[in-house]
Amino acid sequence: MLERLQTAVSEDAAYFYSASIEKDTKRGCIGHLRGYFGSSGETFWANWFEHLPALKTPAFRAELDAVVRALTEQGLLQSRSQMHRFCLSHPEARLSGAWHSGVYGFCFQTERHRYYLRCFPHAGDYNFYLYCYIRPDRLSERSPER
Repeated sequence: MLERLQTAVSEDAAYFYSASIEKDTKRGCIGHLRGYFGSSGETFWANWFEHLPALKTPAFRAELDAVVRALTEQGLLQSRSQMHRFCLSHPEARLSGAWHSGVYGFCFQTERHRYYLRCFPHAGDYNFYLYCYIRPDRLSERSPER
């Protein structure tokens, strides 16, 4: 599923952050997962924030679970130290213009969705945000999947 994990391009920078309701609707932002690895750097805590609840279908939820599992197996969401190693091995993924020079961005898509993972592998703040969008070519299919 994540063989096509790519580093972000500057044109995609806005997709790593929340926007106005109008922009989120136009972009097809389903919501985002915000997480951190606790004070030890080894635990996994995450909260879901809905942007367009009608797009959070059972099929999407199942896919999101699979995406999080795959990112964990790949090391990105395994621990803060694993995320840090992964990000350092991809210096081209640094998000220019971010609030800190240690912010990295990765993106990929599935058949129906696009994902933008913003990583900050340092203690003292949230370590990742995973923004979830319906693919642009599927925006007209906004009715819930069955």
